[in-house]
Amino acid sequence: MTGRTSRLNNGGARLTASHGAERFVVWNLRLLAATFALVGLLFIVTPDGVLGTLDDVGDWFGDFSPAPETAEQLWLALGFAYMTVITGICVVVQADVVRYRPLLLVLAAGKTASSLAALGFYLFDDDVFAYLLNFLVDGFLVGVALLLWSLAGRVEAPAAPT
Repeated sequence: MTGRTSRLNNGGARLTASHGAERFVVWNLRLLAATFALVGLLFIVTPDGVLGTLDDVGDWFGDFSPAPETAEQLWLALGFAYMTVITGICVVVQADVVRYRPLLLVLAAGKTASSLAALGFYLFDDDVFAYLLNFLVDGFLVGVALLLWSLAGRVEAPAAPT
């Protein structure tokens, strides 16, 4: 993050909206990266524990079918890889939000695919709470990624070296 200023006012630098937007985007991307990394680790270390916990939470809200046990290790590996990739996207973008801003659209696309697939499983396969929750959470994260993309567009590019 660079400390960009727009004007001098009474001898002091006034931070621009650009700086505030950059700080907001950077800190949110760091939070997302840490969260995606933690969830990815939980998926690979204790996949059925995660699903069992989600089943328990779903019981608070209604009568949902239990999540199927993780029997196919290929899908588990692919899910872990996806969490690793989206963690990496957040780490890269937070390092230079102007340069890597387009990657936030890739993050939004991935979260859209995940959200809609989960909705499809919920509607056309079984009413598993984990599917519904994934639809809602990843749908929310699409909005977060697009908000961060929009705010990153307000960040001023660093001045060219002179």
